[in-house]
Amino acid sequence: MNKIEKMLKNKKKDIDIIEAPDALEERLRSALGDKEMTKTRRSITGKIIAACLVLFLMGYHFDTLAFYGNKLMGYNDVMNGTLKELNELGKGQVIDKSHTFENGLSITLDGIMIDETQLLAFYTIKAPKGNVDESLPTVTLRGFLGEHMPQSGYGKINDSKTMMNNIHSFEPPGVLEKTLHMNFRFFQNGRGEEGEITFTVDRKKAMGHTLKANIHKSIKVEQGTIDIDSILASPTRTVIKGSIQNILELARDEINNERIRPNTLELKLIANDKELQPQSGGMSTNMKGITFHHEYDALPQNLKSLQLKLTRFSADHDVNKEIELTKGIKEQRINVHGQDLMIDKVYEMNGHTYITITTEEGTVLTKVYLLADDKRLELNKTSEDQYEKRKDGQVLHRRTLEFKGVGKDYKMDIHRMTYVKEYNITIELPIE
Repeated sequence: MNKIEKMLKNKKKDIDIIEAPDALEERLRSALGDKEMTKTRRSITGKIIAACLVLFLMGYHFDTLAFYGNKLMGYNDVMNGTLKELNELGKGQVIDKSHTFENGLSITLDGIMIDETQLLAFYTIKAPKGNVDESLPTVTLRGFLGEHMPQSGYGKINDSKTMMNNIHSFEPPGVLEKTLHMNFRFFQNGRGEEGEITFTVDRKKAMGHTLKANIHKSIKVEQGTIDIDSILASPTRTVIKGSIQNILELARDEINNERIRPNTLELKLIANDKELQPQSGGMSTNMKGITFHHEYDALPQNLKSLQLKLTRFSADHDVNKEIELTKGIKEQRINVHGQDLMIDKVYEMNGHTYITITTEEGTVLTKVYLLADDKRLELNKTSEDQYEKRKDGQVLHRRTLEFKGVGKDYKMDIHRMTYVKEYNITIELPIE
């Protein structure tokens, strides 16, 4: 009741500032005519006029409630600019269904947005005890065609930790799927509990795509080729898909011990000379090879130009290279996969062998051993991390590798190494 009263008070403020049309008074006088009325008739007529005005205002008021009923309330601090605009246009479908668990935790599915790239679920978690951050459930979505995989999610917790507003992205349902089931599961004190909210999709509220095209363009990098396969833009976001290796290339490199394992692929999407805000993305290795997807904000309506820019690529590489070392050595420079490594010194202490090296900031020896008299010693730990930024902006990373054991002859056996390469390569994307 408190919520209803508060809402009505807010709507009263809107009504208070409404101005009746200038022609309304004239029309009412014309309808009454010039007939003389007794005091009683004038009183009755006044009541009729008042009733007409009340009905006029009530009609406006209900229209306002209906308009607000098409929007998802309480998510302004969670939505990005694009979602706020779509919400203002009433593009979301209000669901307003809840489930309460035995411990008092409740989940309300406030609404959804659907387009060709995703289904966005807007749901609120309430924890009366004020521990909502400790009671976050896992969320799944399924229809009669099976489960729709979750893609990303984020939310905001209020100061008292009693409520959290969430936005969760899922694969979009098929055109024939009307009834969907959102399942919530959480574990507390070693005990799991499940809940379900079933709802019907209103296809009239669903949105399609604004741009859909196969690209089939490649970007040459030192580590190979990055293939940009497709673009799919919708009112809620823009998705770029591509691959780094197909399954045959992946198998070939595995056999030859030359595998690369991508870590970071930084792509910027530029529309009308303005960079779009990235949303999420990911990489995976499966039977298709190494594939990736990057998601960005929605494209502008008056799209005139569209580019994709590669700025950084990082991968873990098979190296399998042995480097001879000499105790007491200082500043031995070596080159591995085009990357400069400085062996600052090699020394022994308390039955351990230490190797201090300096590399670029993004270069990491991810799998390294020390061969001491042909005996393999595993890396015990890395310590004394120091960073130095040069005038040209380059950042150097100096650290010490510790191995258990000593010997007379040493070789550093580098199996794998990660490094970052900076790029400035731009390709044009279709806009029709």
